[in-house]
Amino acid sequence: MIFTARSFGQCFSSFTFLLAALAVNAQDLPWHLGSINSATPAAPAAINTAGTQPGPHEVVVAVIDGGVLPNHPSLSGRLLPGFDMLSGPNNLKGGRSADFGPDPRDVKCGDRVASGSYRTHGTEVASLIAGNGRDGVTGVNPSAKILPVRLFGSCHMSRNDLLDAISWSAGLSVAGVPANANPARVINLSFAGGKPICGNDLQQVLDRLASKNIFVVAAVGNTFGKRLAEPANCRGVISVGAVNAENNIEHYSALDPRTTIYAPGGGKSISVDAPWRVNKLKVATFDVNFKGDEMPASLMSGVGTSYASPLVAGFVSLMLSHKPELTPAEFLKQLPKYSRPVNAPASCPDCTPRGLAMVEMM
Repeated sequence: MIFTARSFGQCFSSFTFLLAALAVNAQDLPWHLGSINSATPAAPAAINTAGTQPGPHEVVVAVIDGGVLPNHPSLSGRLLPGFDMLSGPNNLKGGRSADFGPDPRDVKCGDRVASGSYRTHGTEVASLIAGNGRDGVTGVNPSAKILPVRLFGSCHMSRNDLLDAISWSAGLSVAGVPANANPARVINLSFAGGKPICGNDLQQVLDRLASKNIFVVAAVGNTFGKRLAEPANCRGVISVGAVNAENNIEHYSALDPRTTIYAPGGGKSISVDAPWRVNKLKVATFDVNFKGDEMPASLMSGVGTSYASPLVAGFVSLMLSHKPELTPAEFLKQLPKYSRPVNAPASCPDCTPRGLAMVEMM
């Protein structure tokens, strides 16, 4: 193709117009946070924290998960020294240690090859809480500090590991483990699938945390409409279900009248001409390049209640950065000020779901 001066000018003008059109439709922040640009509408399910700056108080948020990869630029400056609470023989790294990273790539537990999603899950969850803005990954509270606590990997975890991980995160003493120098004020549990009724052993640990005014936030699980299981069904836990960008409960989310709050969890793309049509959350993750090398990445790939939960944990930490004296009981009492109705599903006539949103400024 040969370009004349005139045709090049026409192309340039068309390109300029295209850029302008894209700028109008572009999000200045990830869609789930809302918009700071009055000309850009916010998604119906956005939590609307985009215009709320963190307060002067630093808040520690424990991410109890499959480990966090420490060298992602979007988490630079956000990670505290954590701990691997997965005990042997389930821990392929040998046992508990200060190495809070996930299992190596492509490892096996017996004959079972570990899913790659386990390796990056904790990093992705942490980035939704405290992403520093690099590569477009902005957390709800970019000033929060993440305490990485590894609980699961390629092999199964034990119940004792779960109890110890929660206890250690909160600063409680755990036999054989060094004291936690940075106790968490908020603990995020982006997993589900325990007992259908909260066990006494787990509830006792959570009651101890409640007495210390520690917030525990847990995903309800991707159980396609089933009722809550541990840890989301335990007393004092802020249980989090998932909605899509247009404020409808996602089909994969557990569905239970006891669910405390819903937050964006992503899913299938939405057939609308809007910045949130992708309906996935942007996370800091790791991907494999054409050479087979693992590289830091930032992808619109987050889908599930395990991604809705850290948005709530980040929201709580944002509030605590302004009001460090806030208690879980006070937060739940004030929750109507920080939520809005969610479209109720016909399959749960007893449900009155509410979605997280910064409706009133702090």
